[in-house]
Formats: sequence, structure tokens, C-alpha cells
Amino acid sequence: MFIEVIIFAVIIGYLLKGRLKNIDIMSIKVLYLVLTGFLIKFIIVMSIQHGLIIRGTLTYILYSIQYLLLLIFVIINRKNKYILIMGIGFLINALPIFINGGAMPVSASAALSVGLTKPIWMEGLYRAIDGTTKLNFLGDIIPYNIGRAYVISIGDIILAVGLFLFIVTGMKKKEA
Repeated sequence: MFIEVIIFAVIIGYLLKGRLKNIDIMSIKVLYLVLTGFLIKFIIVMSIQHGLIIRGTLTYILYSIQYLLLLIFVIINRKNKYILIMGIGFLINALPIFINGGAMPVSASAALSVGLTKPIWMEGLYRAIDGTTKLNFLGDIIPYNIGRAYVISIGDIILAVGLFLFIVTGMKKKEA
């Protein structure tokens, strides 16, 4: 989903006569924390999918580290309102993940509606919503089928809005 958001934002940015070179990446502090956080998640998911580890205490700790890095990034860059919006999205995603033992709750019916048939728990850090799920309304419950099929959350949407606005407004020509 986020790749589609980036592509769409760049297109809109160009339609508004903006340029990618106008985005001031240098004003973003500690960007490496975000990159490290997503590298951690990638390693966790790949390790689970390849049967090297199972979701449990280790993944919970690593997931906690990822979200801590994202939180530190947002706090340090809190003067940027679009990064704050993304931070709200991260927080809304973190709530159901951590209250449900380190796995994002996913609606099986929403997954099936977009053609996802592989069991949700095989994808890594997810669990099917059931009677024991807490905050399931903040989980991945929204079918999304643009480009690729996903099930997304309210937090993902907020995060995407922040990312979109960051790119589009950043691309606008700077006034002299």
C-alpha cells in the first residue's frame, strides 16, 4: 500500500508543479531509526516465513524495539506535522499489536474478500481476529485491492495520509 501512496503522491506533486528535489530530506533527523526499525520487521517476518523462528517472546521484544525506534524518530521530528500524523498512525497500529501479544489482528473475511487465501499466521506478525482479540477495530480489517491485495488498518490509512502530505507538500516549489 505504501508504495502505491508514494507513487500517487509523486504524481500529484508533479501535477502541482512540484519537484522531488524540493523535498528537504536533510531536515529530517535520525532517519536511520526508521530504516533500522523496518529492517528489524523485515528480518522478523522473513525469519518466521522461513521457519527459523516462531512468533513469541523474541519477536515481541524485537517488535518492541522497532516501535521504540519509530517513537524516538517521531519525537525528535515532532515539529514536522506530517511526521506527527505518521506517528499517530504508528501508535494506532501499535495498540492492537501489543495488546494482542505482538501480532496484528487481521479480519479473515476481509482477507478473503481481496483474494488472500494463505493463512494469516503464515505471514509473520499477524493473527486472525477471534473472540479473544482485543481492539480488533484497530486491526487490519479494511480490504484494499489497488495494485496488490492487502487488508489494512485505520492506523495504516493515517500513516498513508501523513506520508502523502509529506511528499506532496515537500515537492512544492520553495519560495525564494
